[in-house]
Amino acid sequence: MKRHTSLKVLVTAIIGFSLPVALSAADIELRAATVGTPGGIQVAGLNALSAHVTEATDGNVNIKLFPSGALGGQVANIESLDSHTLDIVAIETAITTINSDLGILSLPYLFRDRNHVNGALKGKVGEEIRQLLLDDGYRVLGFYEGGFRHITNNRKPIVVPNDLGGLRIRTPASRQRVKMLNAWGANASPLPYPELYSALQTGVFDGQENPLVEVRASRFYEVQEYLSLTGHVYTTGFLLMNETRFQALPEQLKQALLEGGNKAFELTVAFGTEADEQIVSLVEESGVKVNQVDTDAFVEASQPLWSVFTEQMSSKARDLVKRIAEIP
Repeated sequence: MKRHTSLKVLVTAIIGFSLPVALSAADIELRAATVGTPGGIQVAGLNALSAHVTEATDGNVNIKLFPSGALGGQVANIESLDSHTLDIVAIETAITTINSDLGILSLPYLFRDRNHVNGALKGKVGEEIRQLLLDDGYRVLGFYEGGFRHITNNRKPIVVPNDLGGLRIRTPASRQRVKMLNAWGANASPLPYPELYSALQTGVFDGQENPLVEVRASRFYEVQEYLSLTGHVYTTGFLLMNETRFQALPEQLKQALLEGGNKAFELTVAFGTEADEQIVSLVEESGVKVNQVDTDAFVEASQPLWSVFTEQMSSKARDLVKRIAEIP
């Protein structure tokens, strides 16, 4: 139902804070950023959020989107939340720069499938994750599906972990992801996402790992020869605001943002589910060789990493891992 309540926001010349003033419809604008590209799942999530907020506020609020890393990488986007030059960011792996315990969400083969993900993020585990970030000063407007990650490369099909031996694999800015791939034999290192296509094209990296929707959106299939369906990590995305900034907004807008965040999760899960099969066909038609992997071998190689990655985390984080694993 559309609402007709007038809105107030706090503004400065560059979206900072001052005394509250009444704004006309055209004045209310929130800035959102992502490293994701148009056609990718991050942009789909932010578009879902934006569409709901626009409808719920009778068009009084506009969310201006800066995709493709236009305002920097994920870590830079978080810093922009803190300086109030950005209002909303869509981030994934970089969430660990806020709270290292959330590295649990990137444990290899923690999530079996999307039903398992839904059971965790839409239940008590999801509520506790939201609270962890709230304690750190950030409001989770909603989760979004980053998707199950798979490996592409230019050298050979990957069937078992040892096949990664010596391959130069790009990762996000995640020490955990680097250690995981290196434990499997790869030579992994991070690189900002906007630089990845060129790095693959020029041979700086042999391969990369990302959800299929990003393989399509960023056209990695143009510069890669093999796609191995490892599904090694489910990427949980966060639509995030600085809590101080969130609390400065009118109640109507806060409610619309939270509702929109929930819609973004539902839409991106559906988006990712439908896209996976389509993308496999697309990359095969482009000439990329697609193969299944020995999942049991990857799971077995991953189990020792769980204790390595969680030993520096809190007991609460380790308890969350146990509870996620027990979700039917």
